Amino acid sequence: MGLVTHVTQPVKNHQPKPATSILVLDSNPNLRYLYVQALQQAGYQVFSATTIHEARKLLTNHPISLFLSDTHINNQDQGIGLMYEQLNTFAQRNIKTIMMSSHVQYERVCQEMGVDIFIEKPVAIDRLVTLVNRLI
Repeated sequence: MGLVTHVTQPVKNHQPKPATSILVLDSNPNLRYLYVQALQQAGYQVFSATTIHEARKLLTNHPISLFLSDTHINNQDQGIGLMYEQLNTFAQRNIKTIMMSSHVQYERVCQEMGVDIFIEKPVAIDRLVTLVNRLI
């Protein structure tokens, strides 16, 4: 499956639960934009972050239902680091997690940490929205 470069139509037949908020963490501005647009069109409230610091602030200040992150932020494995750092918070607040990476070797690490879904990049936008819908 190739990467979709635009979002053409909203996903139908899905009504998100009220107050379903998603935090998208990706340092690639083009991908972050695509993810945010697709998830908003699917009816979710979406917050986005470029850095670990921004993501921590959003996690602290907003009721997040799903954390969607790349494993690599700014060419470092900071997405994995934030996931590990926030494991207890995610469990206590019942925050679902999706980690994405073009580095398939991170799949096992993500599974061991308890990530709900690992997605190998590139990911088709419609597949991403479908997985989010199923998870929350």
